Amino acid sequence: MTDNKRADNNKTHKKTEQFSKKIKQGIINLLPYFIIFAVTIIFWELLLRLQIGRGLSKENLFFLSFIPAEALALTLINGLFPQKVSRILFPITLLAVSVYYAGQLVYFRIFGSFFSVSMMRMGTDAVTNFGWAMKEVLKKSSLYIALILIPVVIVTVLIITKRIKCKPYHPLLHLLIIPLIAILWIAGIQCLRIDGTSKQSAYNIFVSDTSDTDTTISRVGVMTTFNLELSSYYIDWGNNDSINKDSILSNDPLGEVAKKGKIPALNGKAKINDSFDFDELSENCSDDSLRELYDYIGNRNPSHDNEYTNLLEGYNVIYICAEGFWSYGVNEKVTPTLYKMANNGIVLPNYYNSFLNTTVNGEYAFSTSLWPDVSRKASYGVDVGSMPQSSMCYMPTGLGNVFKNEGVPSYAFHNYYGNYYRRKHSWANLGYENTYFMDDGMTFSTNWPASDYEMMLQSVDSYISEDRFFAYYMTFSGHGPYNSSNCIYNDNIDEVKSILGEEASKYDEEALGYLACNLELEKAMEYLVGRLEAEGIMDRTLIVLTGDHYPYYLEKKGRNSLAGKDLSDMDMYHSTCIMYTTGLKENITCETYCCNVDIIPTVLNLLGIDYDSRLYIGTDVFSKGIHKAVLYDKSFITDKVAYNAKAGKAEWKIDTSKHTKKELDSYLSAMDELIESEYTASIRIIEDNFYYHLWKDSGLMTKEEADAEIEREELVKEEMKDLRSLKGGIKEVKRTAKLLNQKWDAIIEEDDE
Repeated sequence: MTDNKRADNNKTHKKTEQFSKKIKQGIINLLPYFIIFAVTIIFWELLLRLQIGRGLSKENLFFLSFIPAEALALTLINGLFPQKVSRILFPITLLAVSVYYAGQLVYFRIFGSFFSVSMMRMGTDAVTNFGWAMKEVLKKSSLYIALILIPVVIVTVLIITKRIKCKPYHPLLHLLIIPLIAILWIAGIQCLRIDGTSKQSAYNIFVSDTSDTDTTISRVGVMTTFNLELSSYYIDWGNNDSINKDSILSNDPLGEVAKKGKIPALNGKAKINDSFDFDELSENCSDDSLRELYDYIGNRNPSHDNEYTNLLEGYNVIYICAEGFWSYGVNEKVTPTLYKMANNGIVLPNYYNSFLNTTVNGEYAFSTSLWPDVSRKASYGVDVGSMPQSSMCYMPTGLGNVFKNEGVPSYAFHNYYGNYYRRKHSWANLGYENTYFMDDGMTFSTNWPASDYEMMLQSVDSYISEDRFFAYYMTFSGHGPYNSSNCIYNDNIDEVKSILGEEASKYDEEALGYLACNLELEKAMEYLVGRLEAEGIMDRTLIVLTGDHYPYYLEKKGRNSLAGKDLSDMDMYHSTCIMYTTGLKENITCETYCCNVDIIPTVLNLLGIDYDSRLYIGTDVFSKGIHKAVLYDKSFITDKVAYNAKAGKAEWKIDTSKHTKKELDSYLSAMDELIESEYTASIRIIEDNFYYHLWKDSGLMTKEEADAEIEREELVKEEMKDLRSLKGGIKEVKRTAKLLNQKWDAIIEEDDE
């Protein structure tokens, strides 16, 4: 070997050695970032779980599988820059993530659930409409927010004292880190398979696009859910669950769980519309998604006429979705009218309210008998969910439209603004012909919340003289918080304490506040029932009243105080659906397990109104077949089991020794498949504008009517866009006005000087 070659080899060896040293040093430099991010995320996740009462168990520790990938991803954006920049960027990155965790904590404190990425653009609305409640929530959460910020403070101090150097590392490491993150992420997904691949498993919750944010966070963590939702929201990642047209269970699922097909022939006429030939519709359909819906709806088990069909034929109906209404808010002393209504007429002791928060979700299920989209992509393309989105679709099954077809005038009332949740659009589309809102047909002495009693005073005369009528109400007075920051509380708390006397001492102060807010609904119902009785029509009027969600503002102590016992997660959803009339010879008690979506089919059956039961996801409670109370996260309660989807646990009500584990697991899987298909179908009905195509393809709409409907839908879409633009314009005007006021104040100060 020549001297020149030897010299070249030595140079190459030195360069390789130097490069190797830089890489090794780079690894040493990035380790502090990685370790701090990993430990901090674990700390935040555990803190949030303990604070919200989830506890620690195998089922909710799967977030650990993704810590290496997530910590490395955050490491990737630190250390690439010069040391001076990294010393600033590192604590800022930690602070940004801590703010997200703190935001989730505060949101949970207010609403009882977590927010999704798609809801983040609604943050201004939340602050605007719930800002008055945030001060107290922030105060109560201050200790936990301080704990969340501890890692940020520690890292900042260590950087200032130069205990953490924040040295940069070689750019090549960044190129190596990217595929390593992907490998670690895939490894994390594989770890989820430890929990199996059933519908209830952590793995399925992770990959399914229909999983809701709360369940996903409970099973795989806040940070993992954030990454999932970003991927789902922007690049459409995830499994779009198909609808299983064979997910129809037999009449006794546990005994015959493997049997598919329709329930055996029942007495009574099937509630179907012969105009719909789903086999032909499916055969002639070129759209795969629409064809899948035709197949699924056509194969659903219809309800049949039963002994309660036509029982209330010709009745008026007053349909009320009551803010935060809950069984334990019905007090014989404080709310005697509500107590009488809840225990007379048609009584449903196994009714569950499916939702823990978000009024528009419970209202939508109660008003359409469809499940709202609460999945990780729920608000994609719209800003407030399924109810306003439905206004851009054909909705002939809406209650107002059903009564319109019967020649019955419809009215709707809400003691808040019509543009909030876009009710002006969605209500009109559901067929409510005459709508009244705050400052649009009605005025109120308070703004947030407004009085239910004042709404009733202003509304009853609109319809009570009609030969027959349908009236819909969305109430407001039951909204939390249930303390002195609430004007309804201030108006009624002394009266509640006076009514209860010494008995008031057994209730938590917040529980008393809840009763104070519901006293306003009591006054409204007392007035309504009194007017109906005075007109002599209470015996041919059906009042249906249930809540939009349980009162999430009530903390655990307040809930247990009202209930007089410690409530489990499932117990909180057990509620009341009032179906009150004085026209029955005796009360009817139906033990069927049911929930929000089941009420419309039940009411239509009682009234003897023809409808195709396959088009409603809910089921008439008096019909034969499978009955279940389903919660928003796909937990469910039947006469055999209460299944908690978040915890992945089943509490059996039957003697399980008579069945094998395989049979019990098969029952859970079959029920879950049924619910998953119903949920997915509900979402797709709106996404695909299903009712429009069904009516048009079945010849129930003329070409002119079809064209007019499309024109209407396009107009609503434009109006929605205009509303969002207007909101942005209003914000800009307010910002400009604020600046002008500041300048004006400065001018005044100069003049004074």
